[in-house]
Amino acid sequence: MGLMTTLRTRMTVVLWALLVLFLLSMSIGGLVGGANIIDQLVGRVDPTRVIARINDQDISPDYFNNLVNQQINQFKSSGQTVNESMYERARGAAWTNLVQEVLVSGEIKRLGLEATDEEIIYHLRENPPPFLQSNPTFQTDGKFDSQKYLSALASPQGDEWAPIENWMRTSYIPNLKLTQFLNENVLVTDQDVKDDFIKKNVKYTVDAIHVTYDKAPKDKIEPSETELTDEYRNSLSDFKHDELRNVSYVYWKKSPSKQDSLNNGYLVSDIMERAKAGENFADLANEYTQDPSGQEKGGDLGWFGKGQMVKPFEEAAFKASKGSIIGPIVSRFGSHIINVRDKKSENGKEQVLASHILLKVEASPSTLSELRRVATLFSYDAQDSGFTVAANSNKLSIMNNENLDRGSSRLRTVGSMRGGVRFAFNNKAGSVSDVMENDQYYAVFNVDSLIEEGHKSFESVKTQLVNKVRRKKQKEASRDIIDELVIDLNANEKTLSSIIESQKRFDNVKDESKTITEGFSSIGRSNFVTGALLRSSKNDLLGPLETNRGWALIHIKEIASIDSAEYEVQRESLKGTLRTKKQNQHLQAWLDELKDNAEIIDNRNYFY
Repeated sequence: MGLMTTLRTRMTVVLWALLVLFLLSMSIGGLVGGANIIDQLVGRVDPTRVIARINDQDISPDYFNNLVNQQINQFKSSGQTVNESMYERARGAAWTNLVQEVLVSGEIKRLGLEATDEEIIYHLRENPPPFLQSNPTFQTDGKFDSQKYLSALASPQGDEWAPIENWMRTSYIPNLKLTQFLNENVLVTDQDVKDDFIKKNVKYTVDAIHVTYDKAPKDKIEPSETELTDEYRNSLSDFKHDELRNVSYVYWKKSPSKQDSLNNGYLVSDIMERAKAGENFADLANEYTQDPSGQEKGGDLGWFGKGQMVKPFEEAAFKASKGSIIGPIVSRFGSHIINVRDKKSENGKEQVLASHILLKVEASPSTLSELRRVATLFSYDAQDSGFTVAANSNKLSIMNNENLDRGSSRLRTVGSMRGGVRFAFNNKAGSVSDVMENDQYYAVFNVDSLIEEGHKSFESVKTQLVNKVRRKKQKEASRDIIDELVIDLNANEKTLSSIIESQKRFDNVKDESKTITEGFSSIGRSNFVTGALLRSSKNDLLGPLETNRGWALIHIKEIASIDSAEYEVQRESLKGTLRTKKQNQHLQAWLDELKDNAEIIDNRNYFY
């Protein structure tokens, strides 16, 4: 039917760029997106190494690194500083999205949710994707102009829209179909809507006794050695571990030298002199400032009041006269040169209009080179004479990290240094590394010992076991207390109010009126409490009910009437919100099930 010819219309370079940006955003945060889209547009790399296998699909290191770089570029665009921690976050986000993309793509194929020619035509005409609707070419006064769009669609010219067609066929429409498929069984009943309205709007007046776990007698909650060993045996699967490593290391912080500080001072003085001599401050700021938010903006900070800047900066700026250039003002960020451009007072509050140049004292290349040289010499010495001997002779403190797994990244003091962890898993005990580094430190590692896969020892997890058993016993003991209160209540025909008066040691509630959403003092909003309240009537005695912190008895003294008129006003809005919430929950449960049933081999630890 000549679909490609029918749909290819005029498209500028801007439109193509928008498509690429949209595809990248889909690959980062969308339901399916990235893997298939990029493959189809730019082809695949045939790797000799595999960083991951998700079901039967191999992922190349190059492809994964591209996803990581997309994340990094997003961080950069928001003004964040690129460091090792950022790369860790980027790799984590890229991995999460990649797994989701591959698994969902596989399900789309399995379910046969392919797009037909008719569907592509319909969506292009009647339901164009968001990136097309936001294209300035198809807007009038900032809003999507369907007439402009349809006019362009009706007068094809060139092949520029072929990638869009392909994307709609392979990703966009299958995603829409998948969403519809998943949402088919998501129902919101009238009772769901009514319950939601009640939780948010209807006040309950109650008396309550809340026996929290910490009220359990101390002599009843301390675990015996037998209880701990039993818990250990019963929870042994929780304490399984893969291969582990014990390492030690020495480190050198990438601190600026005295000469670096002097050089920074010289630069600050030079810029101050040039600014005071009349050189354009904005040009100087664009050239020298190390404040990312001020780069390419002439260091402009706009108007600010007191309490908005760090204290040394604020005090200096407000003391200075209009038109003055002051500095250096030292803060935790570095040295500031401030151009106080204007001052005013509004509603009795002073404001300053200023620009600044921020200069940080950082380790120079020569300083870093010298630190690396020292660290390298230490590494040679340690390989020859032994790690401990070399550290002692160089008067260096040795840091230790025990029980590192292959995926460990955070180390004491030095933070993230994956190179040291990889070295430990790729070398035998007693091996000394070359110099490793991250943004802040150089380090040399020694592999102290190798621990084969197995289970953590009882002693190593004893504290964890004590806390776990103690919590169980607290729960049991607090339940025993409230059961005794119920017996007393029933046997002696007492009221909950009278028991409250005699039991001051508990977190009691007296004549409190709250909605379920607000939650009652101490008791909060556990699912058990919420469910019981929704199905309760006036004068009901509820409980014992499990809370997030203990057990509660609740007497319903009053339930406000439902405002029927307000309910009708809110009903459709509540229904829509609940439907979206349920759909999201259903989607997440579906994704979790996909991941649980998938065969995933994660080799990232061998690459990072």
